[in-house]
Amino acid sequence: MSIPDKQYGFFYTKADGLKLKEDLPVGKPGPGQLLLKVDAVGLCHSDLHIIYEGLDCGDNYVMGHEIAGSVAALGPETVGFKIGERVACVGPNGCGICRECRAGLDNVCKNAFLDWFGLGYNGGYEQYLLVKRPRNLVRIPDNVTSDQAAAITDAVLTPYHAVKLAGINPTSNVLIIGAGGLGINGIQIAKAFGAKITVLDKKEEARKIVKELGVSVYESLPSDVQPGSFDVCLDFVVVQPTFDLCQKYTKPKGIIIPVGLGAPKVSFDLGDLALREINILGSFWGTSNDLEEAFELVSKGLVTPKVAKAPLKELPTYIKKLKNNEYEGRVVFNP
Repeated sequence: MSIPDKQYGFFYTKADGLKLKEDLPVGKPGPGQLLLKVDAVGLCHSDLHIIYEGLDCGDNYVMGHEIAGSVAALGPETVGFKIGERVACVGPNGCGICRECRAGLDNVCKNAFLDWFGLGYNGGYEQYLLVKRPRNLVRIPDNVTSDQAAAITDAVLTPYHAVKLAGINPTSNVLIIGAGGLGINGIQIAKAFGAKITVLDKKEEARKIVKELGVSVYESLPSDVQPGSFDVCLDFVVVQPTFDLCQKYTKPKGIIIPVGLGAPKVSFDLGDLALREINILGSFWGTSNDLEEAFELVSKGLVTPKVAKAPLKELPTYIKKLKNNEYEGRVVFNP
């Protein structure tokens, strides 16, 4: 495989925002590293928080954190991978040696904070990506496309981790708020876990897609649904009104997981929270083991991510479309 010295990609700085550059260097893998040819990279709503809302994930890096590619070159002493095999990046990019990583909790690795793929460290909005810790790559099943795999690394992984964290099982009565890019996959995952599911979404098009999955969906909860009805509430929106709904309709000892990033802060009723011993759990992305399991769900046909694709140079157009809520599901780009 012939590898160029220069490439194009979308580079982010706090001063200039996200800009296309045609002369980015292609990294040379050192000992224990590898070079990934980016085959597909997804656009996530989190990117908008950085570009438009000042979410601080560092400075001077290539964005794009939903990445699938093929191994293009191996550095000295890099073992366990072959040229050409397809892999996907585990976004949190854990160090592999800290207590959290050794316990399988690499998504909360303190050493990797703001060193995440496409969020502090270079990501996939470029043609080639230097991977300094290949431990954070997961092989893609043969019957999963690279376009799907890119979306799975966040749009399936994030809700999958939240569903696992909540302990959802066939006895669980679950309220899911939001059927967008994350929520629609969260619905399918919770269904695969056997849960009884009720979904809320204000958009008619989103409700139509949920109905096709055979799941109950409403613009607002019916009047006969009593407060304290749900074992688990997964909020894929997270603004104050949706979080208030979660607190109102969660059972005593129930679980609320705010997954979305709709608001930087929400408040809760401490008296009610204490009286009913409700658990509010943070949930961040997912682990490398979670990503393997998420791939298995898709490989078995239990979850089908909705993915459209476009050339990478059309990224700015789709960023504007996403900002204006002009499409559902995930868009991935092929460099």
